[in-house]
Amino acid sequence: MSKIIKAQVINGRYAGGLVRITNISVDDSGRKNAACFLDNGNRANILVSDLKIIEEASQEAPLIPKAKTVSMPFISGSSSSRTLTHTKNMNRTRIENKTSRPVSSKVQMRNCESCGVEYNSEERRGLPGKVTHCESCATETQNKMEGKMIFSHKTGATIEITKDGELKHEAETFDPKGKS
Repeated sequence: MSKIIKAQVINGRYAGGLVRITNISVDDSGRKNAACFLDNGNRANILVSDLKIIEEASQEAPLIPKAKTVSMPFISGSSSSRTLTHTKNMNRTRIENKTSRPVSSKVQMRNCESCGVEYNSEERRGLPGKVTHCESCATETQNKMEGKMIFSHKTGATIEITKDGELKHEAETFDPKGKS
């Protein structure tokens, strides 16, 4: 739906009247004419130079409260075996990583324990390594573990956990019919 433009006629036959502009065109001699609806419903072509646009505050439609289950957003892929809650959660925004956090405005200068360089300890907060070391000296103190989901049956999924490529927990195999 296009925006409705209202104007007041300044000069000419319809001076002082309010009009609603539907279209603007240019004739052969370069004059701009506006196709308008007058107050009484009649149509007229009026020169744009004879009109003064009336600025109106945009009026948005009132927000109608709706239940969350009224309309489901379209999500690509099959969702036939998923629950309604699972399908809705697929469309949620994901949590951002901690690395994209805003830089603190506080400044708290310290000296590095290993090299002695002065650094801002507030910038180091939340990053890997000790807070008492600068960024160049800080090393990761904990090795992260990785998990891989192993599906052996519809309800028999388990997780296989590895740390530095070494298997820490092996997923149990599930035999629903006892054929092992």
